Amino acid sequence: MARIRTSKNVCLFCFGTLDNNRVCLSCHKRADDSPAPPHHLPQRTMLSDRYLIYKSLGEGGFGITYLAWDVSCGLKVAIKEYYPSGYVNRMPRSNQVIINAKQNQAASNRGLKRFIDEAKTLAKIKNLPGIVSVRDFFSANGTAYIVMEYLDGISLKKYLQRKGGKVPCDEILTILRPVMDSLVSVHKLGLIHRDISPDNIIITKNNEVKLIDFGAAKQSNLDGKSLSIVLKQGFAPEEQYRTHGEQGPWTDIYALGVTIYYAVTGALPPESIQRLYKDTIMRPSEKGAVISPTQESALMKSLAVYARHRYQDVTQMITGLYGARRGAAARAAAELAARKAQTQQQARTAQTTRATQAAAKPTAEKSAPAQKPATQTAAAQKSATPTTKTTIAQKPAPSIAANKPIAPQAPAARPVRQTPPPAAPAPEPNDLTLTRERKLTLLERLFGKRRK
Repeated sequence: MARIRTSKNVCLFCFGTLDNNRVCLSCHKRADDSPAPPHHLPQRTMLSDRYLIYKSLGEGGFGITYLAWDVSCGLKVAIKEYYPSGYVNRMPRSNQVIINAKQNQAASNRGLKRFIDEAKTLAKIKNLPGIVSVRDFFSANGTAYIVMEYLDGISLKKYLQRKGGKVPCDEILTILRPVMDSLVSVHKLGLIHRDISPDNIIITKNNEVKLIDFGAAKQSNLDGKSLSIVLKQGFAPEEQYRTHGEQGPWTDIYALGVTIYYAVTGALPPESIQRLYKDTIMRPSEKGAVISPTQESALMKSLAVYARHRYQDVTQMITGLYGARRGAAARAAAELAARKAQTQQQARTAQTTRATQAAAKPTAEKSAPAQKPATQTAAAQKSATPTTKTTIAQKPAPSIAANKPIAPQAPAARPVRQTPPPAAPAPEPNDLTLTRERKLTLLERLFGKRRK
């Protein structure tokens, strides 16, 4: 007899099943039941009845990233939880996140809104080879979560450390090419990343290169309006230090330039805010970097202190670094990706419209009953009587709850569609019904009214 699978006996290494000795029957590894830090989600926590928490992958000032399993399809995912350090605490023996002081409420709520904006930003730029994909986002435990594809690999910073601190220019350009091509499409949507650095570029075991962490992403302010000051020292251009600095694709171009400079020289250039007064930057060749004169000229143009002296879009930067032929290919690839994204959006819109019309059609037919002819026979009336049809299709994969058993994934029958019960009769005119409106919370305003 097969053992019933629950959140307690699922192997977090391979999603197999643990035996009575806590050893996996598939990968033969012993379960790691070590406790998590008090402010982290405990191991084997279920989120949204779908995601089984394994362990923390890392944490920063505003969030904790976990490795988890999507039990609906048996895939590893990365889940980012909004947890601003110093502003919130986690309740003992509970997953609830609470603000630790009244004076921190406004700042924490602003950060939560920016966190949800990150999820919405990533949702707009799916299916780009050089950008991490978001799979889901939701609210729970008094905070919010972003579910992203799990990238099994290392950061560009760690890669450079393994290479001795620096690499030839051709090598780093080969690594960054998917990111740069994808940024062309991102910028066409009016979005800028504002936090490009070797820490936020991941090289996977499948030799894929992905740009992550869009927490600082914003709409470009071509109208000159101010943006919040969000930057990483050493990689940020001077306009990011000013609340009214005009930011755009050229902002990401400077950060890309610093990333390349760091990769080929092993050191950061002087901070842009210091270069405003005295520019002491050295050319990469002066620091012994392996770089051609053409590549060096393009790189120094990308690192210009003032935005007007830099490339104005990534396509121009690609042309300068890789050559005109490759720049033309990048433009063609970006246009193809944009057309593909537009076609997919139109298809989704048409599908939604058809579904809405299909749902509205039975209601319209019910509200306008057809007139029967006077000569209709009793047999015809009987044949016209509606009958309930039973439809059978594949049942979605079962979820794992903390205290509910689950079965291995297998196709099963869908529930029978039943005619909805008749609506309750309207109250009499003389009845007086008093209702009390509840003020919506920030999470309910951002995600919509909470389901009952």
